[in-house]
Amino acid sequence: MVSFLIILLTVFQLLAAFLLIGIILIQQSKAGGGLGAVGGGTTETVFGATAGNVLTKGTVILASIFLGAALLVQVLDAKANPNRSATESFTEDPKEDPKVDEAKVDADAKADADKADADKADDAKPAAAEKTAPAPKTAD
Repeated sequence: MVSFLIILLTVFQLLAAFLLIGIILIQQSKAGGGLGAVGGGTTETVFGATAGNVLTKGTVILASIFLGAALLVQVLDAKANPNRSATESFTEDPKEDPKVDEAKVDADAKADADKADADKADDAKPAAAEKTAPAPKTAD
């Protein structure tokens, strides 16, 4: 039931957003620019002499519907999932995770360290061989 209400409110929110965009684009700015100026007084023809008041009221009503729907979606989602929070997911301690096997992690770390030591020893052998090689004799 809650998920149906969330979907319904989201649909209302989308409709209000698109209508709000349309109403804002129709309105004339104080400088007389915008799409209202391109329409050549279309808003006054459709809405009459009080076009500014009607569009302003429509903007306020649609903005209230949009914000109210957004708030209700959040409240319903919080009631449907009470233990889910974005901030809590960032502050969780990874040591509390029961899936982590510390013995395996320690064994893997030791194996990686042993491999690194073996690689370091292999790299050191050719360098030592080059240092102890006899110098070639030169003919005098």
